Amino acid sequence: MRGYRFTTDDRLPERDLQELADELAIQLHYALGERVFLLPRADVAELIWPYIEDLHPDDQNDVVWLVWHLFQEAHELDEE
Repeated sequence: MRGYRFTTDDRLPERDLQELADELAIQLHYALGERVFLLPRADVAELIWPYIEDLHPDDQNDVVWLVWHLFQEAHELDEE
């Protein structure tokens, strides 16, 4: 999945940002397994950059944070 599906000159709606973040998180988890829970935010940004480079800079930042938070929440649930 590439960000171009969501590209606009304006900021993306929250729903689209969440959908993109969910899909990217699923793909990273599929590729890396539970190791994604240990990734720092900078590494998440580097891994998903090719998929979000065409988005508005603020949306790029938001997607990185959303994906990273999804991993943190999943890790907390996994620990319980």
